[in-house]
Amino acid sequence: MAKAFLFIFLGILPSYLLSENLEGGFGTIVNDQKEPISFSSDSLFFNEKTGTSEMKGSVNISQGETSLSSNYAEISFNMNTNELERFFASGEVVLKSGNDIAMGDEAVYDFIKNELTILGDVYFSQAGSTIKAEKAVINTETGSASMMGSVKTTLMPLGQEGDGE
Repeated sequence: MAKAFLFIFLGILPSYLLSENLEGGFGTIVNDQKEPISFSSDSLFFNEKTGTSEMKGSVNISQGETSLSSNYAEISFNMNTNELERFFASGEVVLKSGNDIAMGDEAVYDFIKNELTILGDVYFSQAGSTIKAEKAVINTETGSASMMGSVKTTLMPLGQEGDGE
């Protein structure tokens, strides 16, 4: 069971988390899916009875030019099907892909709903354009997104990049 979970954790998580469904022009995620995947943290704990895995301290998940970092990450999977159900990261969450960046205090990916939620001081930067909000919800299947809470947007004209601030 532990080997099966480790395979699912290491082999499938980045494909879901950094799915091409987030593409919308965001970074190099699509191209990076063929690259090797690396994981690191200060500690890693598996609990087969509850179907959870925890990574604590200096969490880093990378594939090609795409990386996710946080202070803590928890993965939940269905004990009957061995399929991932939920990914949670907290503490200085940063998703970088190429030159594009998404940041927040927490991130939750619901594999059942295909929904990525980023909470608290949300910041997106792409080609000099930026969005700041308190909450962002992205459906990775449809590509739809919504931002809530003091949303501030700076859009750069095509062909011009700036600091977006």
